[in-house]
Amino acid sequence: MSSLKGVRCVSQEYHVVFYVDDFSEEMKNIFRTQLSYICHGASKASRSRKKYNYKNTVKAFIKRYEGKPDSTKIGMMGELLTHIFIIQFLPEFNTISPFFNMEEKSITKGFDVLLYSSSNNEVWITEVKSGELHKGKDSNETNKILLSTAKFDLKGRLNQNEDSLWDNAINKATLALENKKDTKDAVLEILEEIGDEITEQQATSGDKNVILVSNLFANLNDEIQEHVLDNFYKKTMDESLFNKLFVISLQKNTYRKIYQFLKDEEKS
Repeated sequence: MSSLKGVRCVSQEYHVVFYVDDFSEEMKNIFRTQLSYICHGASKASRSRKKYNYKNTVKAFIKRYEGKPDSTKIGMMGELLTHIFIIQFLPEFNTISPFFNMEEKSITKGFDVLLYSSSNNEVWITEVKSGELHKGKDSNETNKILLSTAKFDLKGRLNQNEDSLWDNAINKATLALENKKDTKDAVLEILEEIGDEITEQQATSGDKNVILVSNLFANLNDEIQEHVLDNFYKKTMDESLFNKLFVISLQKNTYRKIYQFLKDEEKS
């Protein structure tokens, strides 16, 4: 697993926790190089159109962000960080779902992040829950709540015979992978097979690969402990809810520094 200045990482086979001690210049540069890819998808980001360049992508993100309630802002920042950390630390995955929902000028609907592993020809569905320290709870207790919420929310959606979730996933993958025919064909085949299951009213979470992510914005004097992820992983696998599972927790003092950075980038 790669490194990133300002970030400590405790990694095991099926889970990883990241501690962001410093919003370093190295991390800022990853935002600069990856933001367009994250927000628009690889195909659009590769075009030399002004709409998809870094500066205008920052402006588009700020426009979506400002005016939202704090809970939505925290969720947006948590999902953005999830994209950044997957790109940096889990290079075996390709993102196949843009962050922006361009049709509605909003953040994405449906599944938070869809990933594709070409080595195993697998799609992984990612659910992200983000929050500040809950009242009367420490970091471990709050993090467990965030992960459990992600688990049960995703379990519920994966067991719904809801066509629109998978139609949306297929549409996003089609757009994101427009210029990557081999990957696109493999991904769409998997998603369309799931769509067939939904049409036959056979929705199930039990054969899906999932990544559950928590983003805790809380003082690092009270750090998430690795055993919390280990216990959560083992308990969830014992419940036989999903086919494969990977757990990610990220702790950072505040999400507001990221917003201020992007605001400064917009002005510069």
